[in-house]
Amino acid sequence: MLTSLLAPLRLPERVIEALESLAEAARELGPIRTELTRVREQTEPVAELLPALNNLEEELTRRLDGLQEVIVALEGDESHLNLTVRKLVDELAGLHKTVGGLQGDVERITDRLPDPEEKRGPLEAARDVLSGSGG
Repeated sequence: MLTSLLAPLRLPERVIEALESLAEAARELGPIRTELTRVREQTEPVAELLPALNNLEEELTRRLDGLQEVIVALEGDESHLNLTVRKLVDELAGLHKTVGGLQGDVERITDRLPDPEEKRGPLEAARDVLSGSGG
């Protein structure tokens, strides 16, 4: 029976414990609120950064596409230049062969020219023989 009489006194004790627990929780809310405010302030620019990143991505995509076009054009030019160089090498080889032949002709003709110390060279001697002149 004593327990029944004391029961109403225990209820306020539980209420006091609950109030103390709430007060303690309220004290912990202050630092949490401060931290949330700090996080919110730090994350506010993120929304602005996202459109900036999207714009940057679009600009980079445009530039890369432009570079791709330039690369394709340069590859075509390189191919054309390679073909032209091959043709020039072939022409130079032909010219080299022609110049070599001309050089041989000049040497043969030079060998047939009269010796400056002799009055008569092989051509003059041949002319004399063919014409019948005795010189």
